[in-house]
Parts: sequence; structure tokens; C-alpha cells
Amino acid sequence: MKIQGLAIIAIIIILPMSIILNSYSTNQIKTLDLQIQYDSKLKNATYDAIKAFQLNMSNSSTSDLADSKMRDIKASINTFYNSLSNHFNMYGYGKDVLQNYVPAIVYTLYDGYYIYSSYNNTLDKDDTFDENATYKDGENIYGLKPYIYYSCRYKPNLNSDFTIIYSLDSYITIQGTLNGEPINKSGYLLSNVTREGSPGNYTYKYNNIPITAESDLSQNVYVEGDLSGNIVNGNNQQVGSIKSYPCRKINGVKYYSDGTNVFSIINDKRYNQSDVNIENITTNTNAIKYYEDAYEFTNFVKNNLNNLKVTDAVDSNGKKYTDLGNDNPYYDYGNIFGELTSGDKSIEDENSNFNGHRLDVIKNSIESNLMVAIANYNKVSTSEVNFQMPKLEDTEWEQITQNVSMITFLQGLNIGGKIYNGHSIISNNVNEDFVSEDSIYISDGSEYHRITENNLSNIIDINNAKGYFNVDFERRTGTVSYRSQNEDKTYSKTIYYYPKGELASYNSIIDANSNSSSGGKSISEYVKELANGGVTTNDGKLAQLYYTALGRERYGMYRVTNKLEEVQEILMKE
Repeated sequence: MKIQGLAIIAIIIILPMSIILNSYSTNQIKTLDLQIQYDSKLKNATYDAIKAFQLNMSNSSTSDLADSKMRDIKASINTFYNSLSNHFNMYGYGKDVLQNYVPAIVYTLYDGYYIYSSYNNTLDKDDTFDENATYKDGENIYGLKPYIYYSCRYKPNLNSDFTIIYSLDSYITIQGTLNGEPINKSGYLLSNVTREGSPGNYTYKYNNIPITAESDLSQNVYVEGDLSGNIVNGNNQQVGSIKSYPCRKINGVKYYSDGTNVFSIINDKRYNQSDVNIENITTNTNAIKYYEDAYEFTNFVKNNLNNLKVTDAVDSNGKKYTDLGNDNPYYDYGNIFGELTSGDKSIEDENSNFNGHRLDVIKNSIESNLMVAIANYNKVSTSEVNFQMPKLEDTEWEQITQNVSMITFLQGLNIGGKIYNGHSIISNNVNEDFVSEDSIYISDGSEYHRITENNLSNIIDINNAKGYFNVDFERRTGTVSYRSQNEDKTYSKTIYYYPKGELASYNSIIDANSNSSSGGKSISEYVKELANGGVTTNDGKLAQLYYTALGRERYGMYRVTNKLEEVQEILMKE
């Protein structure tokens, strides 16, 4: 055969193949490009939602309460769908259409989480049907499912059956029966707290750093006036003011002192607290109380639960997993609280048995309940999509278990070469719900810094510095009202202020990754090294500032298990 003939045959064979391969490659590139775009849109919408949640919580005086928190979450979810529909509007997907492709949204909070999904509104047999009800029997409804705790049930012996509720840090709640006696105890677990002195005159140290009372802890706050104030441009101007007052946070409520009275602020209104001692506000002993309670609670766990093992965990029916022939969902770390007596490591350490098991409990709870929610969504969804729980990577679980987070899913959209199945995880590291190790900033009155900034103890005025909660450097809002004399109407406008007015340090806040001396260590490990020199060194003083602020803020948080009598005792006049 002539060469010309072979060339023609080659062209006939190769050319169509080249065209097909080129078309396939082009389609694959378009599909990949669409997937990247959809990932970005989902991530942006999730970020908008968690930012809305953060702003709503920080500007609400009642954000710690369950009803208020649920309201903030619902508003955040609405922000998510609005943002998502805006991002996808050019593709023809509206809010109502996109909702069919979102099988679940998860909000992980301090000691549990909410799942937002669709469910069938089924009335119990004893319920009476009301024709005027908002939702009908059998109707598919989008809403928040009941709050689920990070909990695990244990039966170490015949006389013990209790549940431990874990959290994002070392705070736990034990409820049930222990050795035949009812138990309902909560507290922080800390290995290295020591106590010296005699009853009524105890002093506490953490990692050999003494913990002392604090003073001069002031914050800015806006307090509205009344409408009988000064006349400005023909209007009765409300007399409000932003002032700095000594402040102490107890059970989630901030109390201020003007030198004459103690008051709290709810929705910009001042409420005097006649039975609160001013000295209990100006002298802040939260940090001492934090380490005192942790010392006592840790000793209780050490004496009563030291032999509790991972294999003592049971399912919701009280059956051990091995008895059912099933694998234990929790890795066998041995004694859960073994570090309290072993001395090999601290229970706060990242690689402790306690933290390993705690993370397993959180992960298993979220994963198992989310799988059920997504599977059930297949029964109510109007789209022809097989919704499935994706496999989350270890790095994603690490992100989820380290802070308040939002997890969103978007599945079933056609992106050409395949069906889009994406998810996004955004953490909220500035929130009123959780004081993480990274939540404490150090300020000497001019700038605020991260504890890990290079040579920080020698950069700041260490003798005049204090540690503060990062939330207090976030902008707050207030509402100024005024009434027009001519129209007899009340108008309002929003003003902004900062509880703490210092500016952020560029080196440690803005450019944190390139200006850190932690060397890859966790913050707790890093600060423990600072503490080695004791408070006679600048590093030791810096560790004292950090430990004091961490204890102060954690003790001041609202917890469902807080005993009201103890809170009142701290505040009341002697």
C-alpha cells in the first residue's frame, strides 16, 4: 500500500479520536471549573451565615439562653439560603429550589449541636388536630431538631449507670447513678492545680503559677437615656452615653459599677442591682473560683471515676457493644481519666486518653445522627437525588471539634460531567459560647496581642498588661432614639462602640502565622513552657496573665448546670 493510502487511513482513524478526546477534555475542564465555583459559592454562603450568627450573638444580651440562641441560629440559616440563592441566581437556582438540594445544616456548639433539616410533622395519637395550626399533620417541615448533647453512657458495674456530657474543652457533666447513689456534677478537669493554706484562706496555683484576684477590669458600654432630654434641631434627643465601668461577668451576665450602684444592661437599658456588693464587681475573683472549682471537681473524678474505661461505654439501651456482637465505636484508650493519677501527662494535653475519647464521642454523635438525618431526607425531598453522608476528613473533624462551627451540605446539582456533592465547614472563633485556648488576647492598653507573638513578654508593658476575651474587641451596636416635637414620632439610629478600644497588633493578629513563637505546639503546651520560669520572669508573668484571664472568662460563662445559689452568693452584699 502506498504511503498516501496509509496517511489517509491514519487520518480517518486518528482525527475522530482526537475530536472526541478534545471534547471530553473540554467537558471535564468545564465540570471541574463548575465544581470549584460551586464549592466557592457554598463556602461563601456558609461564611455569611456563621458571620450573621456571630454578630447576632455578640449584640444580644440574652444570647446564652436557649430560645435566644435558637432564634439566632434560625436567622443565620435564613442568611445562608439568601446568600446561596444570590450566588446561584445566575444559574437559575432560586431559594426554594436550592432548599431541595440541602439535606442538612449542622451547628456545633459548646456541649452539643443542632441539626436543621426537613422532617415529617406527625402528631401523636393523643394529639388533637387543630385546623388553625401553623403546620398540618403529615406536612414536611424544615426546622431545627432537638438539641443533641455530646454524650456517652457508661455502666462500669451493677450499681453504676450514668451519662457523661462532654464539651469542646475539659468541662464535663456527670448524671445518673454512681455506686448506687444519684449523681449530678459538673466541672472542669485540670491536672496541675495545687492548693496551699488552710480552709478559708486557700491559695491556688496552676502549673506553679499563683492565681490572684484582679482589679481595674473596665469595659465600655452604651446606656440609653430618656426622651425628656435636650432639644436638638427641634427634636427631643435621647440622652445616652458610652462610658467605661468596672465589669465582672457571672453566669453569662455582665455587671457594671458606677461607684454608687451595680447595674446590668439588657437591650441598652440599665437595671440597677440593689443586692449586689460593689466590691464584688471591682474586685474580680472569677479566676480564683475557676481553679478552686476545677481542683475540687478533678479530685472528685480522680477518687470516684479513675478506673472508668472506654469499654464501659454502652449503647442507648444500656447494652455493651461487645455483648451485641458489634464493634465499639470508640477507640479503646483504656482508662478515660487515667492521667489524673499516672503523672505521665496532663489530662488537658491534646494526646491524653480523656481528650482522645472526648473527641471520639463528639465525632460519633455528630456522624451517627447526621447520617440518619440525611438518609431520612430522601423520604421527604421532592428532588430525585440519593442524598448520602459524605466522608469527612480528619482535618475537618479537627476543625469541627475545636470551635463552634457550621456544617452545610449541597448535593444533587448537575455540573455537566457529574452530579455535584459538596459540603463546607466554617468555624466561628469569636463567639460568646466557648472560651477556647486561642480566645485570650494580651493587652497593655495600647494594642492587643496573641500569647504566641514572638518575644511578647518583652514587647509589652508586662506589669500593666491584662488578658481579655477576644469577643470584647468586637464591635457592638446600640440604638439611640429621639422624638420629634412637631410630628410626635419616635425615631432611632444605630451607633457602634467597642467594649475594649485597643487596636490589634499587626504582628500577632493580622500576620499571626509568620510571627508565632509556638513552634507548632498547642497554646497550652506553649504557655506551660512560659510558666517554667515562675512569676519572677517576664515569661512567667505572661503565663500568669493568660491563666488568670482564661479562668476568669470560663468561670463567667453561662452554663445550664450552674447553681443559682452559688452565683448569688458571689454577688450578694455581705
